[in-house]
This record gives sequence, C-alpha cells and structure tokens, in this order.
Amino acid sequence: MAQYIALLRGINVSGKKIVKMEDLRKHMADAGFTNIKTYIQSGNVVFESDQKQKDKLSNNIEALIEKKYGFDVTVFIADKKDIEKAIDKNPFINERKEEPSGFKKLYVTLLSENPTDENIEKLKQAPIGNDLIEIIDSILYFNLESKASDSKLSNSLIENKLKVKATTRNWNTMLKLLSMME
Repeated sequence: MAQYIALLRGINVSGKKIVKMEDLRKHMADAGFTNIKTYIQSGNVVFESDQKQKDKLSNNIEALIEKKYGFDVTVFIADKKDIEKAIDKNPFINERKEEPSGFKKLYVTLLSENPTDENIEKLKQAPIGNDLIEIIDSILYFNLESKASDSKLSNSLIENKLKVKATTRNWNTMLKLLSMME
C-alpha cells in the first residue's frame, strides 16, 4: 500500500460544493481506500491505496465525488516526496519571518502541469500589488504582503493566467499534511 494525499479544489467555499469530510471518508473507504484521514474542511485527505498511478487515483476520486455529490471537483494527488519537495523548495521560507503572522502569508499552489514561460510572464504582469510569487516546476509559491483577503492572487487568476488547474494551501496546512504522513 502506498500513501497519498488528495487535495480537492474548490470545495466547501461560500456554501458551494459542500463535501462533509466524515461522509467523504466513508465513501472512500467503501471504494477500497484505506487509512483515510482528513484535515480541515477544505478537502485534504491522506489515504492509502494499492493503485500506483496518481492520474488514475485522481480520476477515481473525481468520479466518486461526481457520483456521490453530483458535481465536478478537480483532485490533485501527491505523495510524501511531492509534499517534502514543495516544502523544501519554498523560496520564501526565510523572508518576512520577523513578522508574527509571517507563516500565515505563505502559500503553496500545486499546478496540474508546468506552465509555459509565456503564461508565467502573464501572471507576473497581473495586478497583484506587492505580493511575491515564484514558480518552481509545477508549484507556485507566494508570499503575501498583507492578508489573504486583501490579495488579488486567487485560484481563478492563477488558472486564467497560467492556463493550468491549480489548488492552493497555506504554509501551515502543508506542514500539517506532511506530519500526517509521518
């Protein structure tokens, strides 16, 4: 059995695409997944599976959600190495650390694929104020100047400019997900 994390994009936001984690754990167990644990309501699921292909896992969980809840959800699958890589390569980890809320301003966005250089430039030219961004392979890191609610960096903007699917987690969630896999 291999261990994975499923990151569900865009659920339980503003009363839309509601997925209760307790129900999702049950549905996933019924579908053959094991050792299922969830973290907060934003769609973070640690689980084990015999399936070794991440794209098949993603497709299976997306089909499960469509069948059980009646809506499409993009599911990103990562293993422990993927999460470790995302954490280890964060170029902003030492910046703005003197601020008490510094880690609350760090975000990691997993992208469905590496964006083109042209589309990366489009995102860099977007009106994002003083928020800092860096893309390494298929991961977008950002360090906000202020609160997330003040930022123009949204998944919609990221997907629109980069022309890829994206899901974002704050730094503390990424650290928690890694600890759940240990």
